[in-house]
Amino acid sequence: MTMAAGQLRTNEVAYENDYREKLERDHHGKTALMHDGEVVDIYDDPNDAYLAGYERWGLGSFSMKEIGREPIELGIFSASLA
Repeated sequence: MTMAAGQLRTNEVAYENDYREKLERDHHGKTALMHDGEVVDIYDDPNDAYLAGYERWGLGSFSMKEIGREPIELGIFSASLA
């Protein structure tokens, strides 16, 4: 498993198990920046979340979750991001 895939999986599990209910109640429609299974910050704009994650950890070391929205399946494109 690549670092990006491992980070994504860790963050997905943590979001579902630890954060989803509270974040969807308090921050619906915003973007959570996650790293190592922790929500690091909440952003109004997903571009701001991406830039903050990239500057702090680099590609493949963070993920973002649009709070209250189901993930979008990117198919083959998602494999090129890992």
